[in-house]
Amino acid sequence: MSYKTIKSTQEIEAVDIPTMADMPLDEYKDYLRFGLMSVDHHDNLRSAVAGYPLATNQEQLKALIAYLNEIASKVGS
Repeated sequence: MSYKTIKSTQEIEAVDIPTMADMPLDEYKDYLRFGLMSVDHHDNLRSAVAGYPLATNQEQLKALIAYLNEIASKVGS
């Protein structure tokens, strides 16, 4: 890996697996929009919980979406 990483210690607040598993779809969609990810004032997609960047441009966003599509069949199987 040639990319630089950082380590950070911070308290986070997140939904646990049993709570998420029981969420109605509309509530989960709200969680996606308002609790899981957000776009910051620099147009970077970030984890809303921990604040780390997920994508900083359209090319990275498309790669993230492609990866999610690639692993989709493994989730909830």
